[in-house]
Amino acid sequence: MRCAWSGFRLTPLLVLLLPTLAHSTADRTDHDIFCVESCSVALKKVWFGDTNRTEPHAAPRECYSNVPHLQSLYLCGGVYCGREAVDEGLAAVNQTCRDVVDRPLPSYDELIGNLTEEDIEGFPRFDVDGPSFEGPVKGPVLPTEGLVEIWIRTLAAQAYVHYYHRAYSWAMGLFWAAVVAIGVLARMVRSLEIRREESHLSPWGMWVKRIISTPASFGRRCAQDYGGWATVPPRLQSLIILLFIILNVGCSIHGYRIFEGHMYFASVTRQILRHVSDRTGIISFANFPLIWLFGMRNNVLLWLTGWDFGTYNNFHRWVARVATVQAVIHSIGYTALIFREGGWDYFAFWWTFWFWWAGQLATVLMCAILAFSVYWLRRQQYETFLLIHIGLSVLVLFTMLGHVSIFNGEYDVFVWVPVLIWAFDRVVRVARIAAFNPRFWKTTRAQVTFNPAADMIRLEVPFSSSMYRPRPGTFFYLSVLAGGDSNFWESHPFTVASTSNVGPEAVVNETTPLLEGGRCENTHVQAQQGAPTSDLGTEYMTFLIRPYDGFTSRLRDVAESQWPKPATVRMAVDGPYGRTLPLRRFHHVVFVVGGSGIVVPLSYIRQLTSSSPAGPPRVVHIHWSVRQRALAAEILQEPDLRRALTGSEKVRMNVYLTGGDDTVVAGGTCNDDVPDEGRVKWSYGRIDAASVVKEAVGEAADASLAVVACGPARMADDTRSATVEGMRDGKCRRIEYFEEGFQW
Repeated sequence: MRCAWSGFRLTPLLVLLLPTLAHSTADRTDHDIFCVESCSVALKKVWFGDTNRTEPHAAPRECYSNVPHLQSLYLCGGVYCGREAVDEGLAAVNQTCRDVVDRPLPSYDELIGNLTEEDIEGFPRFDVDGPSFEGPVKGPVLPTEGLVEIWIRTLAAQAYVHYYHRAYSWAMGLFWAAVVAIGVLARMVRSLEIRREESHLSPWGMWVKRIISTPASFGRRCAQDYGGWATVPPRLQSLIILLFIILNVGCSIHGYRIFEGHMYFASVTRQILRHVSDRTGIISFANFPLIWLFGMRNNVLLWLTGWDFGTYNNFHRWVARVATVQAVIHSIGYTALIFREGGWDYFAFWWTFWFWWAGQLATVLMCAILAFSVYWLRRQQYETFLLIHIGLSVLVLFTMLGHVSIFNGEYDVFVWVPVLIWAFDRVVRVARIAAFNPRFWKTTRAQVTFNPAADMIRLEVPFSSSMYRPRPGTFFYLSVLAGGDSNFWESHPFTVASTSNVGPEAVVNETTPLLEGGRCENTHVQAQQGAPTSDLGTEYMTFLIRPYDGFTSRLRDVAESQWPKPATVRMAVDGPYGRTLPLRRFHHVVFVVGGSGIVVPLSYIRQLTSSSPAGPPRVVHIHWSVRQRALAAEILQEPDLRRALTGSEKVRMNVYLTGGDDTVVAGGTCNDDVPDEGRVKWSYGRIDAASVVKEAVGEAADASLAVVACGPARMADDTRSATVEGMRDGKCRRIEYFEEGFQW
């Protein structure tokens, strides 16, 4: 049976000629470039008895040819192409013959220099239907001029298509290189604008923020999902993704020469199926390095552009979706082509080839990855999603390596680059863990407590030995290695709420607050029998964690199992990640947060109220929606927040209780002097983000305003929409919207 896959392969001579296609000009036509090669390909139908036509050769066939064969090739070139074309067309082949088999081709004059026109006219000729010669041919033969011309057209079309195969595979990386370059430039411009505090943002700059960079793509939904299936990125990200999709569609349908009479694929349908299948397969594979790059937490592009992990995660998902659609088109196209060639029997025959079923399996696995990456599964069963995601991704790389094995390594780079990206990410993770705890043989010992009234876990991690200090807004990936969680391989991100220095006087009981404060200030949760002497004076960073399912629920169970003592767990700490927002550059800063999102203003409050040459903001207003008043009372005892509320007139706080609990705190925690007077206002109900931002815009007037949101999806979307409306009013010199959160 004739293999559809092998219907066309670039011949050695055509491979040598292919680069010249890119430099083809008006005075160098397809005829000039491919004429000699068309003679060579046409003569392959004639057996001169000089080579075994079924065995592969290390060099072009011409290197092993006998005199009749070479005479026929030289004659064909001389008659239809010209003497100079023969010399030029065979120069590269001649050099290959010298290098590989140490046998140069004979010269043109040596072979046919003595032939007259009458001799040439008398040689047999054959047409498209093929030669009718019996047995090995003993003398020169010529293809007809029509056959040579159709081969020229065919070879030119194939070279044209393959040129765009390669060019458009590079286009994927070049597109994202341009996006990143623009992102780096925008970051530099934005940094300069923010530093020029007294300058107004230009009307053009405000228009870009209001219309392009800040709004949701459609309506008001951005963080909120659509029916549990997916979320839609902000408008600027969506526009970038849309351009990428358009680029992929354009690259998949452009760059073909389709015509009747093609020597490899006779019908137009076969040409379309073959070429589009090849193109989509190549581009899909070329997207693999981008998929892995955008999905890694240690992504060098994060450091260059300053974009957050959620942005690149959106790019990661959409590049993967595009690549999967292209893989499906590739597989369907080849399947249809094979069925047209030979039906079910021919289709079954192809399943005997490892590269074939490896490719089909890779497509199925890619579709499975998409199916198991829906928003609901990522949010509700993250550990399950992650295990499936990693396992299927490894299988995709393995099967794709098998699929492209027939190309002798030409496309292997698209497998090994993702592997190297993955390895680099893991190496950097290990380096970060080692930098946090250089004495890695002594794992980090953290203490965890749980307050059921506040429904919040407090985790304190020592960082005195770390090579770096936590910065506001940064987060760490935490893994519990021992102490109650058997899933030691899991790592989850949490933002640092505060840092503290531990004194020797702390003891723990059921009234210990989540964050030290009030009369409990400068204390650390320790066992009642006392802390080890070596821990006294140790610096700790505190995480506030809302327990849900999986990792956080197991952490809560560990804390409850040791109550009233704090539970000790051994951890690996990977970080820091994230960015510190330039909030100090704004005159007014407004936080709109919900639940455990309070860690964001807690993380920044010390920086925003400390003195510095740059000067802190004039007003810091925190709007916090929380279900449990017990949690609110505990948080208000946090030293940095307490000092800010009692010692600085510029810090204000609104607490919105949504749980219907009007008791202050269950039990006798350190809440006797909760600062709920003056600059702390208590109310019931949800935050009206529109009113909050509108009030902030009016108060900021001709100053600059930063709006920071961290909380439930609806709250974040309402705050984003309200900020866009504030930009439309044009009252503020500059308005920036920042959204903090982890998006999976």
